[in-house]
Amino acid sequence: MGFSDAPSAPLGPLNPGDVVSAALRLYRDRFKTYLQLSALATLWIFGGILGMAAVTGLLAGVLGAVGGEGLAIVGGLLGALVGFVPLLYGMAKYTMISSVIGRLSFRDLINQPETSLDVRRDLNPKLGQFLSLGFLLALAFMAAYLVSALAAALVGVGAGLVVGGLLGALTNSTVGGIVGSILGVLLGIAIFTLGLIWVVSHLFIPEVVLAVEPNQDAGSSLSRSWELTQKSIGRIQIVFLATFLIQFPVLSVTSYLPSLFFAFLPDSITVIVVSQVIGFIFSLAGSILILPIWQAVKGVLYYDLRSRREGLDLELR
Repeated sequence: MGFSDAPSAPLGPLNPGDVVSAALRLYRDRFKTYLQLSALATLWIFGGILGMAAVTGLLAGVLGAVGGEGLAIVGGLLGALVGFVPLLYGMAKYTMISSVIGRLSFRDLINQPETSLDVRRDLNPKLGQFLSLGFLLALAFMAAYLVSALAAALVGVGAGLVVGGLLGALTNSTVGGIVGSILGVLLGIAIFTLGLIWVVSHLFIPEVVLAVEPNQDAGSSLSRSWELTQKSIGRIQIVFLATFLIQFPVLSVTSYLPSLFFAFLPDSITVIVVSQVIGFIFSLAGSILILPIWQAVKGVLYYDLRSRREGLDLELR
């Protein structure tokens, strides 16, 4: 029985295992719909990349034919700038369409199912907001990386020097410096990892927020995601780890199986080209299969976080 046939009573807060199980069940019940959305989203991002490459190659070729190598380089640069437009459009469509899966998952859980076509029509006016959200997320993750790296370096080096100096003075040998260096490196790695985990966990569901809540824009969706994930970092990481472990067998097969097969064939240009093409197709298929799992998990997690923070009155704001 699918979630659309469930009783009207809300499920209530879920534990991490229930979040992943519910996402997998939703994926099973709406397999065709989720897979179509995933393929469509992937097609848009792939089309954006091809569009950028086509515009870049066209301008480089035209200007190169007119003015030689120098103008070909200029044409390539101009083409990259102009071709960035289809790439951005493809990225925005990818983010928007993939978020449809999260919204469908959430609405199924609150017994207000929708069709994918209705959701896409509803979200089309927000396409620019999904593009802005992608930029804001990229900036946030870059800032988190830089700040975490700086903090890790300062604390790791400082702790290493202090511990190394103290142990060196006590033991009157170089052992203290070695121990201090090792401890400094380990502490730095821990700080860097925890810093990234803290930020990524807070910004795990903003596209679902933007897709579900009608009054949200890109910036407020980030704030809303941060608000909902407060005090739930540990649970989110358990969900993240469980989802990664579930997807790992699929990615292992789609990423490594073609390489293992062609490794037993004689080396030749034909074998290399064919192996690259087949490997790309398998990787693309794996990505299409995996995307709905993550988006369904985000939709269920969004439901769970709202249940915990706002009770079971989940009427859309």
